[in-house]
Amino acid sequence: MVRANDLRRDGWLSALGSVALLATTLLPWLRSDRGDITSWDIVADMEVFGFLDGWGGESMAMVWYAIPALVVVTVLTQMIGRWALSGLLALLTGVIAVLGSAVVLRADNYEILSGGFLTLVCGAVVIVLGARVDLFRTDVNRLQPW
Repeated sequence: MVRANDLRRDGWLSALGSVALLATTLLPWLRSDRGDITSWDIVADMEVFGFLDGWGGESMAMVWYAIPALVVVTVLTQMIGRWALSGLLALLTGVIAVLGSAVVLRADNYEILSGGFLTLVCGAVVIVLGARVDLFRTDVNRLQPW
């Protein structure tokens, strides 16, 4: 049987991992002619140059812009004791970060900096931590409040 303290601890680890993930998105990802570029600059440039037109590109940009809100809600739901919901939000944040950073890390004609790689790694860790709160706790009998 899994104790509630284990769920709280794992939930806080996933919430703090989400905060660290948000911090990695602010690091420099690429180096171009105009200097170091963060993930937020990349998304803004892609919108300005029209690379996100069609194929749901605007939706992808909105999902990336939702990362700070997801992190805040993840921490808040953990604070009020909604461990399972917090784990799901952390899992979602990690998936968004891994997919976004994997796309950027395949970019040509740019020098790849550490921010994109750290976001990929941190996103993978957050996925595991969020899944640990939710998916790997099958022996919990209604301890996880939604």
